[in-house]
Amino acid sequence: MRRSSGKVRRKVTALAWAFWVIVSAVCASPSIVRADPFLGQLNCVSLQAAYLEVGETFGITIEDLREGIRAGLTQHVPALKIDPGCPDHVSYKVFLQNVTTETFKGFFGHVALEVSRKAIFRDTALLTWARAWDLESYVYGTRDKAKTSVFEQLDSHLKQFAAEYDAANKYK
Repeated sequence: MRRSSGKVRRKVTALAWAFWVIVSAVCASPSIVRADPFLGQLNCVSLQAAYLEVGETFGITIEDLREGIRAGLTQHVPALKIDPGCPDHVSYKVFLQNVTTETFKGFFGHVALEVSRKAIFRDTALLTWARAWDLESYVYGTRDKAKTSVFEQLDSHLKQFAAEYDAANKYK
């Protein structure tokens, strides 16, 4: 009985090691961009920007944000047409708040890039907006870096959107 027990133990150990190697390889591999099927049908977008600040101004305007979206889409997703009449839209929402203590004068906030589209609920035939893609992050730092941080995050979010948009259109 000991011999068969030893063989079984070695087989189980070998299977456990094989399983561990496979799981490790999958977890260590670079993440694959998975695209929303709708992004492959997206041909045009209109632009929207929203901005709210609390406390002293940071010198950011809605026009600056809208121009940042336009420049980023033109650079990262040149195939996507920007049209004010398009029902699908890309919006960038920014909230910043001043933080002041005895030793620190800075800000913190939240930024979000969202792609929305017109959608119809099949059960009710209700026409509404649906989120097709979004990415959010928090920003913080010293006051002099607020505007830079907001636009760096916009660029980073647009790069991620471009990767998913390209993946959705790869096999079109």
